[in-house]
Amino acid sequence: MDESLLFDNIHVAYDKADVLSGVSMEVRPRTITCLLGANGAGKSTLIRALFGLTPPRRGSIIFNETDITGLPTHRIVGMGIACIPEGRRIFPKMTVHENLLMGAYQERSQAKIRSTLDRVYTLFPRLAERRSQLAGTMSGGEQAMVSVGRGLMHEPRLIVIDEPSLGLSPALVNENFRIIRRICEEGVAVFLVEQNVRQTLAISSYGYVLSQGKVVASGTAESLKNDVQVQKAYFG
Repeated sequence: MDESLLFDNIHVAYDKADVLSGVSMEVRPRTITCLLGANGAGKSTLIRALFGLTPPRRGSIIFNETDITGLPTHRIVGMGIACIPEGRRIFPKMTVHENLLMGAYQERSQAKIRSTLDRVYTLFPRLAERRSQLAGTMSGGEQAMVSVGRGLMHEPRLIVIDEPSLGLSPALVNENFRIIRRICEEGVAVFLVEQNVRQTLAISSYGYVLSQGKVVASGTAESLKNDVQVQKAYFG
């Protein structure tokens, strides 16, 4: 079974102005694929298109050999795609445990929910220690763990992680990237949308660079590190 995600010639417009023009890329199973680009490049628009929030006016999105273009968001999530949004967006007045359970709202088996909770608490021992704490009273790094843990609660086959380093200290960024690598090692494909180029390419297998709504470079992470355009844009 091919559990890859394929964007094929995606065009997305707000009003009459194209924000994405002919974007094609692939996220392969059991790998970390990154999408790099400055603010305003169109990264968030691509995520919105994937989850049916801003459907493409042209092109198609294929997951697991099924055309999911423009499907309702809950159906896309139900097919095994999760999103860790930029800025974490936890429920601050709910406990850690309650936040995690929100990620399993489509799962009916209590036994499966308990099993997945155990897995998340093993991945994040800090959350296990603080399961009864209100999420809004936690540090930024801990809230990031809650957000990732919630995304894992319905056992996705692909997880989209949007700007995981945003607003975090270097130590917490390192911890977040270590966890992302571990998630991939456990068999989940990761689509990592980031501006932190060095650390992103260090853990990714393959990547794309988006500029003004178009893919301007793509290749293995190693080749992108040595790409003249990427070096000029990101490494000075």
